[in-house]
Amino acid sequence: MKKLFLIFILLLFIATPAFSDDIVNENSDDTTEEFGMIYEPENVEEENIEETSAEDVFLNSSPTEQLNIKKSKKFGTKKYDLSTKEDKNITPQNVYMFQNFDQYSSKSSSYTKQKQHGNFTLGTKYDSTYSPDSTSQTNTLFSKYQKNKFSFNTSYKSNSLAPLDQRGKGTLSFSPEYKLNNKISVQNIYSTSFLDKNKKSEIMFSLKPFKDDRMDFNIGASQIYSETSAPTRSQLNFSTKFRF
Repeated sequence: MKKLFLIFILLLFIATPAFSDDIVNENSDDTTEEFGMIYEPENVEEENIEETSAEDVFLNSSPTEQLNIKKSKKFGTKKYDLSTKEDKNITPQNVYMFQNFDQYSSKSSSYTKQKQHGNFTLGTKYDSTYSPDSTSQTNTLFSKYQKNKFSFNTSYKSNSLAPLDQRGKGTLSFSPEYKLNNKISVQNIYSTSFLDKNKKSEIMFSLKPFKDDRMDFNIGASQIYSETSAPTRSQLNFSTKFRF
């Protein structure tokens, strides 16, 4: 029995170093793994959120987003006429363009637009005259009825540069005309001025040598009656027109 006990003690002393080495190796391996691993602390985000304030500045990179930029539509090219056009109408705004400091110089312009229906004609006429000492601009609405050698004309003429209270006080006239032939005609003109309160009666002879409007000689005699002045006045008129 003593021998068995001694043998057991010897075996125990022999096995103890090997067993201790295994324990040391196991402990050293566990320690290495524990020190080699990096563990993130729990609830870090919650703590950071609690510690943040309105004055904190974050430098975290935000997720990139693509900008949706729409290309502008191409418009068709437009051409604009920027060239200055000559204004043939004489107005207080452009009257300085016709000044040449010649007391006898003047510039006149006339435009007519009309429409005909059978023997009846209706139209408008614009006349303007500029001189260093005066400027005039008139608009005329006229009508004409013509059949064979006889014609009857009516017109109403107003001054465009007159004050507003005088715009409606123009001159109303009517004139029967009879053509003796293709060159000579006789015309009797009656007119009334609502502004001056004058009445005028005129007889006129017209000669057209070329049977058209290229040349026109006129001679007439008239009498003027006025409601505001006396006596009756008489006039003798001559005029020559050339058309180029």
